[in-house]
Amino acid sequence: MQKYDYQRKRRTALPEYISIISANKCAKIKIDDIEVIEQEGRKVHVITAAKDYSFYGGLNTLAGSLAERAFYRPIKRLIINLDHVSDINSYSVNFQSGQSVALGKNALLSTKRAYKRYLLRYPPYTIWQPMGMSGSAVSEPDINEEKPSTDGNLTVKNEDKMLN
Repeated sequence: MQKYDYQRKRRTALPEYISIISANKCAKIKIDDIEVIEQEGRKVHVITAAKDYSFYGGLNTLAGSLAERAFYRPIKRLIINLDHVSDINSYSVNFQSGQSVALGKNALLSTKRAYKRYLLRYPPYTIWQPMGMSGSAVSEPDINEEKPSTDGNLTVKNEDKMLN
């Protein structure tokens, strides 16, 4: 009979929460609820859809807990959760809660590339390509087209059937 190693499971499982301890507040925040983590001087702001939490520390202290998840660090003082991004336009990253984060040109381009890679991991996805002069690869059948029947004779056009 094989023994089950409970400690091994605990070591390999991803953490579900991070704890925040400041002078005024102690909180346990679910990692999946975090939208943005930003550092302003020595203060770190953890922003969720419901609440904002602040404490003194560094982003590197949280980075270990966020590993192997959908978090992306576009600049040194900002971490965003790609699970909560609704869209990225030419100026900012917009979240499902209505919040947005403005980024510089280079950081925004790298974030767009990371978000595209993130979206391609979760099918079904659609790659939109505008219809050009070359036509489409899939064409719709023409309802007025003559089709040969099984006996080799041509069938009457659909519009001729309607007239009769």
